[in-house]
Amino acid sequence: MSRRVSPFRPTVTGLALAGVLVSRVGLAAGVSPTDATPAQRAEASGHLAAGKRALAAEDWDRATTELRASLDVVDSPNTRLQLARALRNSSHLADAWTEYGRVIQSATSLAATEARYAKTAEAATSERGEVEGKLAFVTVTVTNAPATARLSVGGQEVPQGQWGAIIASPGTVDVVLTDTAGLELARETVHAATGEKTPVALDGRPAAAPPPRTASAQSDVDRRELEPAPAPVVVPDADRVSLRPYAYVAGGVGVAGLVTFAVFGLMSNATYNDLQSVCHPGCPPGKQSEIDTGRSQQTIEDIALGVGLVGLATGATLWLVGRPSTPSSTAASLVVAPGYLGLRGSL
Repeated sequence: MSRRVSPFRPTVTGLALAGVLVSRVGLAAGVSPTDATPAQRAEASGHLAAGKRALAAEDWDRATTELRASLDVVDSPNTRLQLARALRNSSHLADAWTEYGRVIQSATSLAATEARYAKTAEAATSERGEVEGKLAFVTVTVTNAPATARLSVGGQEVPQGQWGAIIASPGTVDVVLTDTAGLELARETVHAATGEKTPVALDGRPAAAPPPRTASAQSDVDRRELEPAPAPVVVPDADRVSLRPYAYVAGGVGVAGLVTFAVFGLMSNATYNDLQSVCHPGCPPGKQSEIDTGRSQQTIEDIALGVGLVGLATGATLWLVGRPSTPSSTAASLVVAPGYLGLRGSL
């Protein structure tokens, strides 16, 4: 029972192959059909027949091996067409596309003396177009590049003789031009899509070196380095106004402290008056707890007074600092003295 041909899937071997017709030099060791001896023809025909039987059985690996062996003896366009079809049917579309190009070149060249090869070139051209629709390409144009420049497509180096339409993996592709030392001359990142040829233009002209710095330019740099740092930025009025809530909070704490001071002052005075009436010439032993209570009240009274004064002073300072600036300048200071708390200033 014959196997079902699997659907075509674009697979890229090496990620980059020639997109233009490739030279036959180095592609096969076989001789041209017009130069083959009878023995070479017989040997090549044997491998070709075995390759065709493998094709009929859909044994693509065996077919590829036999057809390449035939081409190693006689480089026949018809045999190479069979090889391209075997690669296509085994889903090696990139290799198949390349082989079709070689068929077109050799068949077109031989058609000038043997007309039968014209049909081979036509078949290869048609089938190659179908395969091309299942691959992604980047068409690279390089200008002003040194003779030793190197091109990399998708991380794979492409020989200069194969620059042009280059097969790439679908998706994001980095196209990079470098010199022999690995210095990058040009780069472009493109998105390659199946069935499309994405153009890429690279300019290999080395970047111009910056002009030498003149004495006057150097003196300007030195002068800028010696200039003082910019003055501090003045706080905007909006930020000044934002201090007002904190002034109110501090003022509230100060008022609460003074209220506490007043309350515990009254309590301390009452306790003192009670003890004064019974502690002449000395306080009875049972009054020790009241004496301790009176001392605690005096301590809280003193602390509350300190908190009240600091709170009011902080609130007043924040209120003044948070006031929006006006054309006229205002100078003010907080005065804290025994028996006095107030502000002193001038407009």
